[in-house]
Amino acid sequence: MAVLFLSASSLLAEGEVFFSNIVNASYITDFAMGAFPISFWGEFGIDHIDLFPDLNTRVVVRVEAGMAQRTLRQYPETGALITDHNPGADENYSVVFSYGTVGFEQGIVDGGEGKPDFLSASFSIGMRWEQAFASLAHIQQGDMNGIFGFDYFNRGERKDYPGTPELSGNLYSLATSLNFSLDFRNLDDHYIHPDGYNFSISATLAPWWLFNDRLSIVNSGVRIDYYRLLYNAVWKYTAYEMHKGDMNLFSVVTDFRLNCQFLFGADVPRYAYSVRFRGNEIPPRSFITDVSFGVVLNGPEFFTVGTYPQLYVFIEHAISAGRILNSIDPAESVKMYGSVGARLQLNILGVFRAYVGIYYDYLPMEGYKGGFDLDLGAYFSAFF
Repeated sequence: MAVLFLSASSLLAEGEVFFSNIVNASYITDFAMGAFPISFWGEFGIDHIDLFPDLNTRVVVRVEAGMAQRTLRQYPETGALITDHNPGADENYSVVFSYGTVGFEQGIVDGGEGKPDFLSASFSIGMRWEQAFASLAHIQQGDMNGIFGFDYFNRGERKDYPGTPELSGNLYSLATSLNFSLDFRNLDDHYIHPDGYNFSISATLAPWWLFNDRLSIVNSGVRIDYYRLLYNAVWKYTAYEMHKGDMNLFSVVTDFRLNCQFLFGADVPRYAYSVRFRGNEIPPRSFITDVSFGVVLNGPEFFTVGTYPQLYVFIEHAISAGRILNSIDPAESVKMYGSVGARLQLNILGVFRAYVGIYYDYLPMEGYKGGFDLDLGAYFSAFF
């Protein structure tokens, strides 16, 4: 990975070095009530190399690192869905991870003066490392094994688990991947009055023979093998806006989102599941689509720019079809999920958000009760 980046450094005189990072990648309920980020990503490289006139070319290195919290959703030995679980701390566990990619992005269609390229293609090589351990709640209680000491895992015995491949052996995995994408950008994503659309198509190839087998010198103990195709689309339109000077008084925005995933493989890790329903992980079948439509009411801004209340009213549906991933059961099924809800959020200076939401899941996912649900929390994010 480093060789690819360094080989492009000879182009430094033709381009510009850039660096940016953001602190908001993940949160866990076991730490600071989920309000403080415990991971981040950073991005740097060489921009504006200009291999073609009016089209941007850049070499990019991106690094993510931190901690994530997960809940066991499948029986390790069979891969069958856990539908009678208690979605609380008892079945939570923690993961420390790092993920790095190095690659390049090439503009194909110019987006116009002052805008990013309308169409661009990118390629990168990635490597992800993970180490799972007991949840912080279990550790605070003096239980260092946590869920990994339950009957699910034969009370701490370390062996191969086809239903949770990345939790086999010593709960450690290291996998490499090849990533390709096409991105269409025509969205002015202003925080108050966005307008336009974006959509992208991306493919990730992480086969076992790409140094992802348990017998390889790179990834001893765990086998990773998956192929993923993602399609993401977003459309936003500001239907009405009132402002006074730099301050927004009121705006009405429509928000449409579509996320579609095809995921296959003999040993699919949890981090490969990319599409979610109302922020929750969808039962992992080969084909998953989530679509939502909402109306956002912004304002008024008060005290300073970036401080304002926001009301988001939405309807969301999802479909999960095909075989259960990592399951020894070959049966196929199709499930539909549906929810309506509203969330009231207070944005402060563009870096802190506190929210309360109420939802009604009229078609709940497997393992969830359905009906009314209340969600509240806060989180901090910063981009610079």
